[in-house]
Amino acid sequence: MMEAVMKKVRVEKYPAYKETGVEWLGEIPMHWQVQRGKWLFVKQERPVRPDDDIVTCFRDGQVTLRINRKTDGFTNALKEHGYQGIRKGDLVIHAMDAFAGAIGVSDSDGKSTPVYAACTPREEGKVDPYYYAYFLRSLAKNGFIESLAKGIRERSTDFRYSDFGELLLSLPPIEEQTAIAAFLDRKTAQVDKAIVQKEKLIELLQERRQILIHKAVTRGLNPDVRMKDSGVEWIGEIPEHWEILIMNYAFNAVADVDHYMPPTRESGVPYIMTGDLEEFASDINFESCKKVSRRDYLNLSKKIKSSMGDVILARYATIGTASYINIDFEFVVSYSCVTIKPNPSKLLGLYLFYYIKSDAFAIDIRNQINTNTQGNVGIGDLKKVKLVLPPINEQLEIVEKLQKEKEKFSKLIELQNQQIEKFREYKATLINAAVTGKIKVS
Repeated sequence: MMEAVMKKVRVEKYPAYKETGVEWLGEIPMHWQVQRGKWLFVKQERPVRPDDDIVTCFRDGQVTLRINRKTDGFTNALKEHGYQGIRKGDLVIHAMDAFAGAIGVSDSDGKSTPVYAACTPREEGKVDPYYYAYFLRSLAKNGFIESLAKGIRERSTDFRYSDFGELLLSLPPIEEQTAIAAFLDRKTAQVDKAIVQKEKLIELLQERRQILIHKAVTRGLNPDVRMKDSGVEWIGEIPEHWEILIMNYAFNAVADVDHYMPPTRESGVPYIMTGDLEEFASDINFESCKKVSRRDYLNLSKKIKSSMGDVILARYATIGTASYINIDFEFVVSYSCVTIKPNPSKLLGLYLFYYIKSDAFAIDIRNQINTNTQGNVGIGDLKKVKLVLPPINEQLEIVEKLQKEKEKFSKLIELQNQQIEKFREYKATLINAAVTGKIKVS
C-alpha cells in the first residue's frame, strides 16, 4: 500500500534554484521570493456578532465550529473576555498550540478566544492562506516553531502573531501557491485514507484478540469438553468441571495505597500511575515515571505492596486496563489503581490478568459500578465480580496459549504501526518538499 501511494507522486524539480541564506528555507526556485510574514498577512481584530458560535483550531490543522467536531473536553468560559470575530478563509494560528500543529484555515464564520491570531492577506491576489497553513504546519511538525518560541521566550512554546510576522517565508507566485495547496490536499488525503485503513486493521486485530481471550477464559481450549449452564446470563455455558467463584474468595488481598500524592523527587522509587501502565510490568517505562522518596514508598506500601505475580487494575480508566507484574522490581502503585494478590492455590495471577481483559469481567464490573455513586471501580465492587475458574493446570494451559497468541497479535499490530509511521513521515516530507519548492507539483 505504501508503494502504491508513493508511486502516484511524480517527482519533478524546478529548472534553477537560488540560496536564501535562511536556515528553514535553504534553496528555493529562482523565481520565488522571500518575505516576512507581516508583509504577507495582517492580524484582524473584529468584533463578535450576536449569532457567532465558537471556532476551535485543532492540532490536526482543522479550524471549524466546535459544534461540528466535538464538545467534550472543552471548558466554556463564563465571560468571553476579548473574544474576536473569525471569518471563513482566515489563516488561524493558535498561539499556545501552534508548536503542535494548531494552524489552519477556518471553514466557518464564528468567534474565538484572543489566544488565536486571525490573519488575512495584506494584499489580495498575492498570498493563498491554504499554502501558508501547510507551510507553517510543516515548520511545527519538524519542531522549528517550538525551537523558535523557546529561543524568544525561555520555557515558553507560544507562537504569537508578532513571532509569525518576523518569520521569513518563501513567496511563490500566487498561481503556484494555489497549485501546491491543491496538490497537497489530494496527496495528503490519499495518505490519510491509507492511515485510516491501517488503524481499522489494528482495531480488527485487537477485537479478534479480545474474542480469543474471552473464549479461552470462559470455555477453555478443548472444543469437545462437556458443558454446563453457568447460571450467569453474560457468561453462558462453561466446562462442566469448572466453577463460578466470587472474586473475593480467590484473592489473598486486594487494596490500594493511602489517598495522598507524595512529592516528586529527581530520583527515587518509581510511582506508577494509570497512564504508565502496560499490559506487562516489564514494559513499563520506569525512567519516565514520577519518583518518590524511599520513606514515602515505605509509608505507602504499609497497606499493600505490589510484587511479582500480582495484578494492577486501574480504577478510573477504561474497563480492563490492567498490568501483570512479571518482574521482581521495586515500585509503588498510585491510589488510582488497586493491587490484587491472587491465592496461588486457586488462581494464577496471569489467568486473572487475562480474565480482567474478557467481556465477562467487563459486563460484571459495569453492573457493579452502576450500583455505586462514584462511577469508578471500587474495591468492594471488584470483590463481588464473578470469576470463571478452571483447575490450576488448565489455567496454566490457557495462559500459555494466550501468551503465544499475544506475541502473534503484537507482531501484526507493530507491523501496522510501523507502516503508519512511514506514511506519516512520507506525508511530512512531501509537504515540506512542496512548500519549499524542492519538488515541482503538477
